[in-house]
Amino acid sequence: MANQEQQSAQIDARIEQLELKLMDLEMSFSELNDVVLRQYRDIERLAQTNAALEKRLDSLNDNNAGPSPSAADEVPPHY
Repeated sequence: MANQEQQSAQIDARIEQLELKLMDLEMSFSELNDVVLRQYRDIERLAQTNAALEKRLDSLNDNNAGPSPSAADEVPPHY
């Protein structure tokens, strides 16, 4: 009878350890999910900003009908 009680106590202890590990995994999963969602929002915002900047750059290039300067026209940085 004592052996059965000891085995039952060991099983209970193992179940408790598993429950604690599961709670830790659930918390880690939730934290990782929050990070992924935040990164997704940041990427979306950056993509929108990039698209707006590309549109603005295209608009500026369309307004400058003249020829674009070549590398030979550039003044070296030491002047």
